[in-house]
Amino acid sequence: MEVIDKFLYVSTELYVPAKLEALAFLDGGGAKPERQALVTVHAGGKTPPVVEEYVVGPLPNPARHEPYSNPTRKSPIPWTSRAIDAKEAPLIFPLIEDATAALHNILKESYGYTYHNCTKHCLTTFDTVPKGFKSGERRSWILFHRKGMGGVTYVTNFMLQITHESADPSEWHVSRVFYNDQYFDSVEQLITGYADGSVEKDTPDADVQGDDILYPTFIRRGKPQPASPSRGPTLTEPGGRRYAVRGRHIEYMGWSFDWRLGTSQSMQLYDVRMNGERIAYEVSSQDAASFYSGSNPAMLNNLFLDSYWDVGRSYELTRGVDCPETATCFDILQQRSTKVPSLTKNAVCVFELNAGIPLRRHFDSDFAGGFHSYGGMADHVLVLRHINTVYNYDYVYDYIFHQNGVIEVRVGLTGYIIPSQDTTSYGYPLYAGEIGNVHQHSFSYKVDLDILGTQNRFETVDILLENITNPERPELRHIQTRIQRNLRTTEKEAAVQYDFNRPKYYNFYRDGQTNRFGVNRGYRVQLNGIAKTLLPRQDWAAMRGVAWQDYQLVVTQRKDSEPSSSSIYNQNDLYDPVVDFQSFIDDDESIVDEDLVAWVTLSTHHIPHSEDFPTTATAGTQMQFFLRPFNYYDEDPSVGSSNAVLITPGEKSGSVRVERFGTPTGPACVSEQSPFHYTGTWRGAN
Repeated sequence: MEVIDKFLYVSTELYVPAKLEALAFLDGGGAKPERQALVTVHAGGKTPPVVEEYVVGPLPNPARHEPYSNPTRKSPIPWTSRAIDAKEAPLIFPLIEDATAALHNILKESYGYTYHNCTKHCLTTFDTVPKGFKSGERRSWILFHRKGMGGVTYVTNFMLQITHESADPSEWHVSRVFYNDQYFDSVEQLITGYADGSVEKDTPDADVQGDDILYPTFIRRGKPQPASPSRGPTLTEPGGRRYAVRGRHIEYMGWSFDWRLGTSQSMQLYDVRMNGERIAYEVSSQDAASFYSGSNPAMLNNLFLDSYWDVGRSYELTRGVDCPETATCFDILQQRSTKVPSLTKNAVCVFELNAGIPLRRHFDSDFAGGFHSYGGMADHVLVLRHINTVYNYDYVYDYIFHQNGVIEVRVGLTGYIIPSQDTTSYGYPLYAGEIGNVHQHSFSYKVDLDILGTQNRFETVDILLENITNPERPELRHIQTRIQRNLRTTEKEAAVQYDFNRPKYYNFYRDGQTNRFGVNRGYRVQLNGIAKTLLPRQDWAAMRGVAWQDYQLVVTQRKDSEPSSSSIYNQNDLYDPVVDFQSFIDDDESIVDEDLVAWVTLSTHHIPHSEDFPTTATAGTQMQFFLRPFNYYDEDPSVGSSNAVLITPGEKSGSVRVERFGTPTGPACVSEQSPFHYTGTWRGAN
């Protein structure tokens, strides 16, 4: 019994200190909180086996550990909820090897590719989740697709189900087989039926034969663009770098913040300030969900929560593509299922960018062929970027800081789709006789706004219709819109399921702290990437594990016991999740003059199409939300920028006066280009 006889150390994350301790240090000169780690252990040696978490510290020389407990989470964490680890995976592969060895000839005849002892035209595997349709199950459907560049876009119609619920690996077995839309109770049943002709056979698709299969690859083909190769525009910094980096602390044009990259939760920003005033204590990614539809076992089980797959897992970024050549890149150390941390070079980047659009501008015409003035300012922004690859998909996570006090949080989708040989009820016909199955992407974010302190209020500014007597023409009616401020007092009142018939602003403010016009200073959340989730929690228990997906915005009291909207353990137990986000709302606590958190969901439906080959493009797949000052300042804070331009008519006819507020013009040295370097390695310290 190899698994249950051992305790397996799995992962290490930063244990984030209590907010009050952190604020005491940041604002009040209190003691610096101890740096501690949250360590996950798969305690297979216990009866029954469980997953345990420990807080270990102080770092870097730990002297103690204590169990991590959280009253808002299910405890203990079920053994079947754990992620596949370095101990379990190698024990599953022999079952796959034995099954595919017995089915070697069937696979070769049906698909032209094989798995067992393969050296050419090989298949590889893809794991599906959750591992079952009920709480407590651990049954993995193993999908097979072509190995190589773009191989995931050629998925066979063959799958194996491995049952591995027991703590004793000798009890694990192949419990079902799926071949050409037919289910079998064993490998032997498929072999027998294939031999006697009772099984409908699959045949290779002509598109995927041979050694030179270009369609799903990045190899250039088609009409050349441009007609002859030439370099595109590049970013330069003629005045030198205008942001400062000190470790994980970054400052830019009045902005300052600290950041970290968690393994399971991706990018997290802390102590975000503008001109010295804290706007947010935390802005962070929580989880990403991809829920597929279809009729075969893979699509029925492709309900992905990326925290389980290490949404913060890092691979090397490529200068000139993933980030500009001028970017500052950061190496990342992470540890999960390894004895030592793995180092990834250039995993995160930060850079200043001309967004290619004016931040603000106006041409003031004199309506006589001339003008009174022109004023404008380019939208120079700072971008902090991390790109996460979760097997087939790539998510581009951006945190963008504008000079007018706006924070833009954006995610873009790219990478390969997962197709299937399914019916056109679920997608359009694509490459190799497949369809691209419809699915929905959703992203959960935590926004802990601290507007002039932690005692905040949340209101919606509702835009309403009014039908009034026209003051100018009393015999007529006049219909127009007006606004109405609506203070939300409890968490249930602040759970937003967007209604297009009732548009509104979402405003967070400190009561009694006003701007020069007597208006409460605030920041509003603007949602620019929302989609309705059609899957009903009341009818389908799997949605309990992604309750956050039902809401575009939820506002709750901030609690250290509610650190995240999701958990890596939700993936394999969506039906009875370790973290049930709905419970954050159901206690319906007061949100008036409290420390508040906004839980934001970005979402989009994706119906794949032929232009998603070779990969989905980021153009048209980007979603974002904004944190925008709402009467927070007396005027746009970017008026202090010397990068603005003011043009007025000169004294002589046809002449102009150009005011650049001290910004130099003329020739400047082009930044030296860094030599191209890329290793692509990530496993183990380099």
